[in-house]
Amino acid sequence: MKKFFFIFFVFAMSLNSVVYAQNTKTASEDFNEFFKKFNSDTKFQVSRVIFPLKYKANNDDFELSDYIMTKEGYKVLHLNNKADEKYLKRTLLVKKNKTTLEQRGLDNGIYIDYVFELKDNKWFLKTLVDQST
Repeated sequence: MKKFFFIFFVFAMSLNSVVYAQNTKTASEDFNEFFKKFNSDTKFQVSRVIFPLKYKANNDDFELSDYIMTKEGYKVLHLNNKADEKYLKRTLLVKKNKTTLEQRGLDNGIYIDYVFELKDNKWFLKTLVDQST
């Protein structure tokens, strides 16, 4: 009987350590911390963009079209510039594995959504949709 309890105890302890190890490995990156670094460190930003970046933008006829941007054609984004607040409204829509930053211009035609996705517990810029006029 003591042998049974000992085996059960060892099994329970090993199961507990496996669950703890999985929980520590699966801790997701905090979006706010990611976003702060994304906007302040250009090398970090480029490392956190999924290339080739698939995005949508208005063509010459103001029709939404699909485009692809290579790493070489990418321009660093400044998505939290305080000076922009006088002509831009920003809204963050946060879901479990996806966050969308909506930028809406105040009487200037800017209408862009930046979509970030949680992949392997790290945030990445996955796509953007630019419907600006």
